[in-house]
Amino acid sequence: MGIKKVGLNRNVKPQSLVEKIFFLDFMKGLKTTIKHLFRKTITVDFPYEVSTPTIRFRGVHGLRNVDGTEADDFNSWIKKLKIKPPEMGETRCIACKFCQAACPVPELFTIKAEKLNVPEDHPHHGLKVLSVFDMDLSKCMFCGLCTQACPTDCIIHTDVYDLSSYTRKSWVLNKEELSRIADDFIARRGKEKFDEKSKWRQDQQIWPDYDTPRAKAWDGWMPSYTPNYINTQKGTNNSTESQ
Repeated sequence: MGIKKVGLNRNVKPQSLVEKIFFLDFMKGLKTTIKHLFRKTITVDFPYEVSTPTIRFRGVHGLRNVDGTEADDFNSWIKKLKIKPPEMGETRCIACKFCQAACPVPELFTIKAEKLNVPEDHPHHGLKVLSVFDMDLSKCMFCGLCTQACPTDCIIHTDVYDLSSYTRKSWVLNKEELSRIADDFIARRGKEKFDEKSKWRQDQQIWPDYDTPRAKAWDGWMPSYTPNYINTQKGTNNSTESQ
């Protein structure tokens, strides 16, 4: 008694004797596998081997330190926010909290600045200094908006991608750890990502100079932030007000 073919297989010709002997249908199914069998492997034996991500890769964050490559308006931001002028090797962060304002999950940041306890005749009297800068990367989407909002090009993405850990608290990085990560990244790949003024190279910008149509699409839509980071639009009746 022959096998009755039903469904989609009713029009399929039965296998010939040669196809049955040499498993030709089986070999057809393995064609892609066999083609890649003799090619060089592209996988890595992690964690014993690591790959180098592309320049645009958005990995673990870092806080850049003052190294003499700051932008021309760096000192202007320091005076505007009354921050003690940082020395070489100190963080560029001015505690403006623009990164937190731009972040879709602002609670992942903990940023605090305190006034220096110095006499009135001291040149740094009344100035502030960054005391706390923590990031909880377990809440981060790695969208990169914080790096775009930073006026001093302090916070950056690095090529570090291994966040494996046995505890959640190890995902919370303080300013010392973030600075160490940034220093290591800049030493390895800084020239690939930034120009001599620490600005993003044109091929790293979200809106390069040659992509003006997309940049113009955002004209007039830049958000403004209240102290609790609620977006408001002036001149509209349905604007959200701080509670």
